Amino acid sequence: MKHLIPILVLALFFSQTAAEEAVLTFEEAVYIAIEHNPRIAVARNDAEISSNNAHAGNAGLFPKLDFTGSANYNRTDPPSGIETETSSTSARLGATYTLFDGLGNIYRYKRLKSEERLGELNAREQIENIIIQVSKAYYAAAEAFETLLVSRELLDISRERLERVKSRSDFGQGGSVDILNAKVNYNTDTVTVVRSEFAWEEATRNLNSLLNRDLDSKYKVDSNVKFTNLEPLKQLRDKALKHNSSYQISSESVKRAALGQKITRSAFMPRLDLSTSYGWEEYSNEGLDFDFNDPTSNWGVYATLSFNIFNGFQRRIDSKNAAIEVRSRKMLEEQARLDMDRELINAYKSYRNSRAILNLEKKNLESARVNFQRTSKLYDLGQVTSTQFREAQLNLTRAKTSVISATYQAKLDEIELFRIAGNLVNEI
Repeated sequence: MKHLIPILVLALFFSQTAAEEAVLTFEEAVYIAIEHNPRIAVARNDAEISSNNAHAGNAGLFPKLDFTGSANYNRTDPPSGIETETSSTSARLGATYTLFDGLGNIYRYKRLKSEERLGELNAREQIENIIIQVSKAYYAAAEAFETLLVSRELLDISRERLERVKSRSDFGQGGSVDILNAKVNYNTDTVTVVRSEFAWEEATRNLNSLLNRDLDSKYKVDSNVKFTNLEPLKQLRDKALKHNSSYQISSESVKRAALGQKITRSAFMPRLDLSTSYGWEEYSNEGLDFDFNDPTSNWGVYATLSFNIFNGFQRRIDSKNAAIEVRSRKMLEEQARLDMDRELINAYKSYRNSRAILNLEKKNLESARVNFQRTSKLYDLGQVTSTQFREAQLNLTRAKTSVISATYQAKLDEIELFRIAGNLVNEI
């Protein structure tokens, strides 16, 4: 037992270390969100309900089959006369089918299929929105992690500088002002590291919330970013017209409204129903007897033609409202197309601008790195002041963080461009 406890402690330590060092890639984060995010699950359930409703039987295209059975007993006991008891038993199977109702049942079925399509589009739009949120949270965590590493490098440089200044002071080559200045910079960089650590922890909690995971789950993120080749704007617009979720929802809503208008028009047409039935009946004058010993069978076929002449102008009102609904949906479709074009152009320009800024920031980083290396050598030789060294150090840090921020902003702009073009799910 004495040896078992240390072994268990070590096993727990190494398992926790391995878990903390696990790397969560962007693709894995998106997959987890799609599988476990509650809002996506609800959207999928709504889409499944729409799919279940899109059935021919739900539109009245299937015949209706009914079975009815009855048993009756009657006893009469008059003040004068003979007491009588009678019983009857019957069973009937009937079927009814609408042969024609102005094609309303066919239009209802088509509208149910349109609603199924709308359910799928709404679910896809919800998935895309969650992917965008996960993308922002993931790359915010990646930026926080990379910024934390940069702040730690900054602190290491300040620590090394403080140690060198102290060593110089011991040999009489440095003054107390240099030591105090190095201590102030070291303390400032320590605060920066603490803040960066908090930002990193907060970013991971935000991401865990979207992934429906334990908020304290520990992992590392993959900081590498790969960009895809940018297609011409015209090709992206062609894709958006076919696959953009918001625009497709507007277009499908127009189709659904048009089918609703046809359904209201079908109410002006006559209705023809066909029905058939087959049944058994038996009567008994000898008291309570519910057995089919010698039943009488009968069957029949019936055709019913009906036409509503007047119903208080309801059909006319419904027809007018349906026409207004179609016009409204067409206007919303046109607005959705304009919004899509505007968002696509803005996202396209923003992505190109982000890539250009990223290239400039990388060049600036290279210059800042060379400047810091030269300043460090001159500082060791005593040819530059501590203020100049600190300025070069901060310039390098700012250049690194600018590249980090520009990289992830460009990636987010790319993902947003995929969303507007309707290709986000395929690209991910």
